[in-house]
Amino acid sequence: MDKRLQLIIDAAHAKFGLNAYELEKHGVYRRRDTMGEAFYVFEMTWYPQEVTELVEDGTIPLGTAFISYSIPENKFIGLSFAGEISFATEKQFPNRTIKEVTDWLEQETGLVYGKDIKLTDAYSSGFDFEIELDGIQLSPSSSFEVRFDDAGKLTNFPWDGVKPPKESVDKSAFTLTLEDIEPLVKQQLQLVELPSDTKECFVPVYAMDEVYVAVDGARVIPFVWAERSEIEVGKRLEWDEPLEQELHRIEFPYDVYEATVEEAFGELGTAGKLTLTAEEISKTTAIVCDVMRSELPDESGQWTLKSMKREEDLIIAFCEKNEESLSIVKRKAVVQIDPGTMVAVNFFDNEGMLGLGGLFESFASAEQAVVTHDEAFEKMVPYITLDPTYVYDEITGKYILCGLLDAAEAVDAVTGEIISLSDL
Repeated sequence: MDKRLQLIIDAAHAKFGLNAYELEKHGVYRRRDTMGEAFYVFEMTWYPQEVTELVEDGTIPLGTAFISYSIPENKFIGLSFAGEISFATEKQFPNRTIKEVTDWLEQETGLVYGKDIKLTDAYSSGFDFEIELDGIQLSPSSSFEVRFDDAGKLTNFPWDGVKPPKESVDKSAFTLTLEDIEPLVKQQLQLVELPSDTKECFVPVYAMDEVYVAVDGARVIPFVWAERSEIEVGKRLEWDEPLEQELHRIEFPYDVYEATVEEAFGELGTAGKLTLTAEEISKTTAIVCDVMRSELPDESGQWTLKSMKREEDLIIAFCEKNEESLSIVKRKAVVQIDPGTMVAVNFFDNEGMLGLGGLFESFASAEQAVVTHDEAFEKMVPYITLDPTYVYDEITGKYILCGLLDAAEAVDAVTGEIISLSDL
């Protein structure tokens, strides 16, 4: 056992009162933060010493403790007990009060409650919190929850995200208004057909396509965090003849990347940000076309390679069927490529979800829209919001101030009524 890891094990044992536990397994893993930088985590699994039932392969005993430790930050960043049952001796919150929890959080995180940390939800068994920057929300969000049992023992503390360092934030005043960007707001109000579980049909509505708008109004950033690191391609996929080739599928672990102790403690350097070179983009485009020729040979010209992105052990390419449809449920395909060999290793197609026997097979088609776009916009104006948010920007590598353009309501394109999207 590496001495540095042993010190972490001993610290976990003492800090969380694990006298009734034995360390079952451990490992060092590489993860990525919100800015795409690599960091290393030491993961530990502790079994209760008295396991009353035989532990079968893949079975986790109740009370098992999972503990995560950030090596670069030198602190624990996660603790959970299976079934929220703890056999630990430490009682972090004997009175189960918000003050006990926030005092403990400030000590563990170095953040200040009321300044950096905001309470978002309270339960009889714990609290949920979000990290803010000068009272402004972050995207990707940084949050954590604290759960405890009736005795006040900590049972769950997953920490997702961090407070951005000062040098990674471009601070500015939020002066953006809806009037400033009215043409963009109109553009984001789109006629779409949404599936309604209650009505078992598709419903035509005018709804806001939520995006982040830079505070100067000059740029739009995707709402979905994962899409921000994608490289837009927009290549129509065409071929003259099918291709007979066998795809040798390989299963890759999800978000679990083992690392060595030397990597974790910086003795071999740390992994840089994940990028795609121009050559890799070109090769990926050709590989995707060949996969589509093989998997969907009769559909030349019917697909577009929309975007691609580099992940830890994969290049992932996203394709979409060229269809004139208002439905948000679209035909899509994904090709996964091993960046080391530049060979396709997986292909996924959502046709099964959309076609015969799919999720929406019994749904009736949407009615024809009657309400015009201008009419819908006039109705929607009071419901559109623009909330300040610090958003991580892949282009500048910093958090920039934006406005989240959104609305929880929509206009029924047939009746003209304002409806809540949550009611569909």
